[in-house]
Amino acid sequence: MRSEPEVRMIVLMGAGLVTGLLIGLFMFVWRPASARLALDAPQASAQSTSPLSAAGADTPVVLATQAPALPGFGALNTGSAAPDFTLKALDGSDVTLSQFRGQPVLINFWASWCLPCRAEMPELVRAYDAHKAEDLVILAVNFTVGDALPDVQAFVDEFKMTFPVLLDEDGAVADLYRVRGLPLSVFINREGAISHIQIGAMTGEQADEFVGEILK
Repeated sequence: MRSEPEVRMIVLMGAGLVTGLLIGLFMFVWRPASARLALDAPQASAQSTSPLSAAGADTPVVLATQAPALPGFGALNTGSAAPDFTLKALDGSDVTLSQFRGQPVLINFWASWCLPCRAEMPELVRAYDAHKAEDLVILAVNFTVGDALPDVQAFVDEFKMTFPVLLDEDGAVADLYRVRGLPLSVFINREGAISHIQIGAMTGEQADEFVGEILK
């Protein structure tokens, strides 16, 4: 039979172990979105060895690369004002969301290594070409903190993206919008309020539906 001091020591050690596990779990859950995505992003190279090159152009990928944000963990809500931000564009200019107030805006978070992003981008380009005369704005926010500029430029050239491509170099805007997966699209109406949040790649029909809502 163990003595009272030995029993007390065992209890204290067990309590310390449980506390350590709980702290570790808390730190994992509350890591910034940019940290989680960056850890899972493939290491891009100047030789464009991205896994995108192995995917067929017609691959029907519709799932997000990462799990979506959980309710209650700061996810944005439809009807709320879209948080403002300023980012450097691929062409070197500064772009601020609020400069487009009064226009329907689609913010699309993407990366060159993201297979669902590759599947979705042709639909975004098509929607933009069809509705840019109606003042539609698409801001393609690249997850640059986990990407490489040569791969970003190659992606933009391949899909002939003529709308602004913004570089989220430190993941701050991804954190601001609680991005937990790529692609993620935020539809903003002319009043600056969020109309819809789409997690994962959209079909052409979905893109038309959600764009139609913010064009009203």
